[in-house]
Amino acid sequence: MNKSVYEKNMEALEKKYPVWAEIIRRNSRKKRNFAVDVEQSYTGDTIMKVNDHGNVYYLNGKYAPELVADHWLTQQGTIDKYATIIIIGISNGVHIKKIMESVPKTVIILVYEPSYEIFRRAMEEVDLTFLFQQDIPVGILIPQINGFEQWRFFNYFIVYDNMVSLKIYLSGNYHKLFQEEIDEFVKELRKYLESIQVNWSTHVRYTDVNANNIFHNLHYLYEGYSIADLKGILPSDIPVIIVSAGPSLNKNINDLKAAVGKACIIATDTAMKPLLNEGIVPDLFVIVDGLKPAELFIHKDISKAGMITMTAVSVEPMKLHKGKKYFYSSGGAFEIELMREISGMKHKSMLLPSLLTGGSVAHSAYTLGEYMGAKTIILIGQDLALTGNKAHVDGAFQNEKCEINLNSAAFSEVEAVGGGTVVTRNDFKFYLEWFERIIKTWKDHVQTIDATEGGALIHGAKNMTLKQAIKKYCTRKYNAKWHIARIPKIIETREEKEKALHYFEDSVERLDKIREKAEQGIHCYDELQKLAIEGLENQIRISKIYEKIKEVNTYMEKDAMAATVMDSLMGVQYTLRPTIYKIQEKDDEELNDIAEQGKVMLQAVYYASEELKAIVQETIIPYTHKQWRKLEQ
Repeated sequence: MNKSVYEKNMEALEKKYPVWAEIIRRNSRKKRNFAVDVEQSYTGDTIMKVNDHGNVYYLNGKYAPELVADHWLTQQGTIDKYATIIIIGISNGVHIKKIMESVPKTVIILVYEPSYEIFRRAMEEVDLTFLFQQDIPVGILIPQINGFEQWRFFNYFIVYDNMVSLKIYLSGNYHKLFQEEIDEFVKELRKYLESIQVNWSTHVRYTDVNANNIFHNLHYLYEGYSIADLKGILPSDIPVIIVSAGPSLNKNINDLKAAVGKACIIATDTAMKPLLNEGIVPDLFVIVDGLKPAELFIHKDISKAGMITMTAVSVEPMKLHKGKKYFYSSGGAFEIELMREISGMKHKSMLLPSLLTGGSVAHSAYTLGEYMGAKTIILIGQDLALTGNKAHVDGAFQNEKCEINLNSAAFSEVEAVGGGTVVTRNDFKFYLEWFERIIKTWKDHVQTIDATEGGALIHGAKNMTLKQAIKKYCTRKYNAKWHIARIPKIIETREEKEKALHYFEDSVERLDKIREKAEQGIHCYDELQKLAIEGLENQIRISKIYEKIKEVNTYMEKDAMAATVMDSLMGVQYTLRPTIYKIQEKDDEELNDIAEQGKVMLQAVYYASEELKAIVQETIIPYTHKQWRKLEQ
């Protein structure tokens, strides 16, 4: 061991990752699975090699590690300003330092080291202090130390904007030594990238409906309830049963009657009609979809169950349901601003909580159950597969039948409950993997029972029939409906009501101002394009235009109504955002691109604000006038 290097590294590590330093000091005599040795390269660098069962592997090159990094950089060509580089293997760190020195300072680097032993040895022999500087955007992921943070690191380092410019560096011989670990890491990375694409596709799918829904549904908040008051409401011995609309629900839907009054039954929206048709009224049902069809909610008893909803869901279900509505956050800035206004009057936070989801309404129902305090969550109808070529239970949709072609990339086979395999769609497989991750994460405080009696096997959940689950876990009477019905409304006092109504009334004026700001910005971008054509000599003039553009952009970023308008334009952003970070060879070309992209965005803002103003005048304003009349009576 090079003691001076080790202590220098440890001192730097303690400043940035003190827990890591403690782990290394505590495990200083840890027995390694293989021998990790060091020697000098021809260029004078300390290089590392692994002796694994008599086979010697040099990590990142035997002769000149820095040249290996040079070769990789040459192969990559120009690296975008805001790219993320994932480096697999710390080795002696020379390659990492070379890459950091060669790429733009705005590039983010994530280092994945599959071996604690190699990291520990590198700390003893090579200077890694440059990795632990506070101002350097470098993340380090070592499974044995912080593997549980892997997805959080992905989420921090990789976003939709830079995923197209992602680069991966694989250190020499790592694939031979740690093939399983690297394959698993790449598999999880691929899943994360797919989740980004799915989330963005979902945003784009709702790009022209979310704002429309919000302004049609916002007034329900005025008379609604918050799921914040449902937090921890359930005793620890009362289970939650999540009812989804998978085909296997046909098998055991009537068995569920034995759990009524002994569990909190939460249905997904698609499961509501099949349940109500059998005379079962769940305690709550959850809706998340901004495009959910009205047919699912046309039932005489639909209003008997409380609705877990948000302002961005479909308009028709909100109209058809006349019962109590319990809101979670839509994430909309306009809604958040209103709730902050109410919070100030109540002198406590009234912000609506979010529901963790993986894209499926069943995910939201599951996380709601945990949020309400359940220690046991029972899943039924959660097939996540095409049982009998069907995606849903009878009665959910009319004449539903799926055409399955296993040669198509849209379908695959997964393990089935009871053994064998079952056919699933790719979106269902994505939902299955989410359940398995969250069940593993929550295993210490929530046990998950899969009583679906069919469909895909959910690893981490305990399988049993619904009858068995009810007998074991539904052991005492509990009126969940009564307890849920006792929570107070979000807006209660006259003062709070007046505040909300004034807020609604200001919508038209604020949308007019957004349109005016968009016009100003478009004019500025026109001026920039002229300068790009004429030449870039007049830097003072360019700077003045940039200041005006900055003022417009700041307004769009900070004003809650403007942010709502921007949210309605996800499709435009989906197209433009990845190109923003592309580097043009000439400054005038880059200036022209900036101006063109800015104009496209602001033109969309201009027209969207006009459309939303018409919706507001049709929905919120008439409602506001009606409520003012009630208050004045």
